[in-house]
Amino acid sequence: MKRANIFTVVNWEFKKHVKSPVFLIFTFILPAIMALAGFLPGFVMERMNVEEKTLWVLDETSQLAPILETALADSRFDLENVEGSLEELKEQVGQDKADGLLHITEQSLITGEMELFAKDVMNFNREEAEQLIQPAFTQYRLQVSGISPQEFAAILTPASLQLFSISGEEENVFAFVIPLFMGIFLFVSLLFSGQILMQSVIKEKRNRIIEILLSSLSASELLAGKVLAFGGLVLIQIAIWLGVGLSVAARFIDLSAIGLDYSLLLQALPYFFLGYLMLATLSAATAATMKDAESGSQAHGLIFMIPMLPIMLATPIMMAPNGFFARLCSFIPFFTPATMLLRIGITKVPLWEIIVTSLILLVSTILFLKIGARIYQGSLLKFDSAASFKDILGMLKKPERE
Repeated sequence: MKRANIFTVVNWEFKKHVKSPVFLIFTFILPAIMALAGFLPGFVMERMNVEEKTLWVLDETSQLAPILETALADSRFDLENVEGSLEELKEQVGQDKADGLLHITEQSLITGEMELFAKDVMNFNREEAEQLIQPAFTQYRLQVSGISPQEFAAILTPASLQLFSISGEEENVFAFVIPLFMGIFLFVSLLFSGQILMQSVIKEKRNRIIEILLSSLSASELLAGKVLAFGGLVLIQIAIWLGVGLSVAARFIDLSAIGLDYSLLLQALPYFFLGYLMLATLSAATAATMKDAESGSQAHGLIFMIPMLPIMLATPIMMAPNGFFARLCSFIPFFTPATMLLRIGITKVPLWEIIVTSLILLVSTILFLKIGARIYQGSLLKFDSAASFKDILGMLKKPERE
């Protein structure tokens, strides 16, 4: 294969598809929806939470109101103790003199059930009010029972276990995050880019553009160029998705406090890139054997599902990441990427297994490129029919035309 020819194909395919509507939609519209879903609810809730509410308290017991006044002093609820008939007070709330009326009876002190009457139910956050009232009610119960807050806190202190490995390393429940996201990105990129790749191959085949291309390039060069070009597009998508995803996540959690082990990224990268190249090559070769886009979509679905089997069978792998089943799947090329990404995030995989499985994946990728090129070359010129299994076997016996 000539490197110059491969880069020519990469440049042509990249420029052609980077401006396509499908790529632009998946690259920018989905992150925009993600960002909107992450920031909009918080923005709306912040606006709602700064609006002050006047809350009247009708405490027939005169015991809970003083505690509530202290507990809600720094909240957005402005408490006012009121007296009078419940019906008259409800009528005044309806006349916009207050936003809500909290009714406390003797029974409320026993059952904890209180009545809350709101002027506008849709604009009154019951959960927020309940969360503010609960500590005050707990404090009242403690006073009545004679238990101090310190004794109560001691009673509620849960038992906990710290898990250490023999080497003394503390368990990190977030260790699986990086390999997990690498696996998600791998299959999402295969789902989107693989579909576009298959459609591109089938379209070129039906338009007979492929005849012109194969007169100047070998099938291996054309196939390698296409796969690498779509790999570049995938990297752009992942960079945008990751940037938006981290921005949304940082709004809700302190990423620096999680303590992610970024060395896992170096272990996960070979399985991501080699897994993508192998499966994308298989997608392109399979697309060449198809007659139309409909059958191509069905074939792509099958190709997408096979490497996902370890994810579907994740329970036995996660329960025994260094067990026989997990190791067996690690050495089967189709299952290697997903299995190893799961194992790396859960346990410390022996270095020799990482090296051997990476080499197996590399050899498999090169082998698939060779096999795919033969199928690609033999199938692309069958314009009016799909290649049968017998045809494919015949293509594999023929040497590739340089």
